[in-house]
Amino acid sequence: MSNARHCERPLLGLGALALTVLMWGMSGVAIKAVSTTGLVTALYRLWFAIPLLWITVAAPPVRRRLDADWLRASLVGGVLFSIHQMLYFTSLKLTTVANVTILGALQPALVLLLAGRMFGERVTARAVVWSLVAFAGTAIVVLGAVDTPSWSPLGDGLACLNLFAFTGYFLASKRFRPRVGAWQYVVGMTTVSGLMMLAATLATDQDLGSPRGWEWAVLAGIALFPGTLGHALTMWAHAHVSAFVASIMLLAVPVVASAGAYVFLDERLGPAQIAGAAIVLAAIARIVTSAPRPLPPVLAESAAATDAP
Repeated sequence: MSNARHCERPLLGLGALALTVLMWGMSGVAIKAVSTTGLVTALYRLWFAIPLLWITVAAPPVRRRLDADWLRASLVGGVLFSIHQMLYFTSLKLTTVANVTILGALQPALVLLLAGRMFGERVTARAVVWSLVAFAGTAIVVLGAVDTPSWSPLGDGLACLNLFAFTGYFLASKRFRPRVGAWQYVVGMTTVSGLMMLAATLATDQDLGSPRGWEWAVLAGIALFPGTLGHALTMWAHAHVSAFVASIMLLAVPVVASAGAYVFLDERLGPAQIAGAAIVLAAIARIVTSAPRPLPPVLAESAAATDAP
């Protein structure tokens, strides 16, 4: 019986990742479908999740781990994550879902270029070349979208800034992680991010009552499913499948997002965009598959922590 359960774990891990890919890919479609601004959408994505997250750390043994290191990590990580959320949600409102998700897929390449200096991990010349190929493919995607109705240069610019914001959040989180429990960090960081988002929405005079009817259910769904369940499933799956497998599977998120935007938002992809997206995803996959085994920790984690809601 134990052997059977052990054999099933990789399959369960793959199933969890497949469900996460579906949720994270469709989240961009859901975010763009609601009529609220990006800041309001991001605010409710966080605040619908925060009470549920605090319930999970209510047990005394867990509460005792909410120490000064946890508070420091939560403050820094929360501020950086809130910047990512503002840029990510706003860029989705302005430009195509494909452009935002493809730009986000560049994160492993950007992390790889910084990893050697920050974490002492060897970066090969081949990986650098494939990173440059990925950036070139992204340029093709962006240029191919110029004449489409859903394209916005401001939206693409914010999506590009979001790439750097999410990478900064990821690298800071990696610094804090040895001293802070992963789930406790998620709870604290999300709470700080929620407070930052509330301050931003109030400072910019956003209409917090702007969601209408069914949009409240969509906002709650974004918070509960891709925003909370998706991250929880990914964390669980890491114990049952390799980071290499997880990173390759999560490269499908932009594909699902682009397909969903085509079906539900009528965001069509031209030949140049399709070709550019294929180049980006193939190059990122090549970066991961050509890395020495086991994967460098920072590359494995970044590829398996794709830019997500």
